[in-house]
Amino acid sequence: MIQESHLRTQRSHCLSVAGNVKNEDTGERIDRELPEIPEIETVRRQLAQHVQGKIIETVMVNREKSLNVSVNNFIDTITGQQIIKVRRRAKQIILTLSNAHSLVVHFMLEGYVRIFYSRETVSGRPSVVFTLNSGDKMAFFKLTLGYIHLVPAVNFADIPELSGLGPEPLSPEFTPEEFLNLLSKRKGMIKPLLMDQAFLAGIGNVYSNETLFCSRIRPERKAAALTTTEKINLYHCIRDILTRAIELGGVNEDKFASDDILTGGFEPHLQVAYRTGLPCYVCRTSIETKRVGGRNAFYCPVCQR
Repeated sequence: MIQESHLRTQRSHCLSVAGNVKNEDTGERIDRELPEIPEIETVRRQLAQHVQGKIIETVMVNREKSLNVSVNNFIDTITGQQIIKVRRRAKQIILTLSNAHSLVVHFMLEGYVRIFYSRETVSGRPSVVFTLNSGDKMAFFKLTLGYIHLVPAVNFADIPELSGLGPEPLSPEFTPEEFLNLLSKRKGMIKPLLMDQAFLAGIGNVYSNETLFCSRIRPERKAAALTTTEKINLYHCIRDILTRAIELGGVNEDKFASDDILTGGFEPHLQVAYRTGLPCYVCRTSIETKRVGGRNAFYCPVCQR
């Protein structure tokens, strides 16, 4: 219980800005995190269950800056359209509409979506609210840096917001051979490389820390210096940890709905992220933190080499 409280303190006592922020209790500089594959995939699955097949009846926009088109254009184009499919690419969610348009959603640092059932009243001040023909409302909050872009396309290749992204680490096409090939072209430190969206899509600070601990690799190691065995171990750790984190609901603290008991279930399973000063679960050495590539790296100085 003490360890879980410590972890939550390190995560939650961040100032709501990106970059150099500090833990208000310890003074430790920590990073405001973007949701990663497990958090976004958890949302995607819940959205698919609740809104896929539904029709958008009304739209309310409280923050025009979150859109890429005028409010009138946005409302006119999507009102009356059915949500055909809910997909994910990297850290973005794509809602495919019946008029061959897509809504591309990027939460960035603080954004989140919540479903309010027909019997419930929308609380807070959402950036954008969609009322569905079921009577439920799909409300997007805190899109200060995030966005909902309306795009006249449904294929990922035709959506500008998705251009330049690396492969999906959980796709069948992402094989050990492909990972080795990608690494063979890089020489920089492994942790920043895992977070490079052009190298590999959807991994950020939390899961780069966790996968490197799983594979027993120090975050500052050079990719070119890793052995083939280490690279293969890292490949399997990436896929295993992301899969398990999705199954348990990731580490997001913002619940999807009033009856959501899944979101955030992976947080107690974090091995190193936000556990500075706590004993390693494997060797009992204190977890350490240092800046690697401008971000906080959490690692065990004994287990990782």
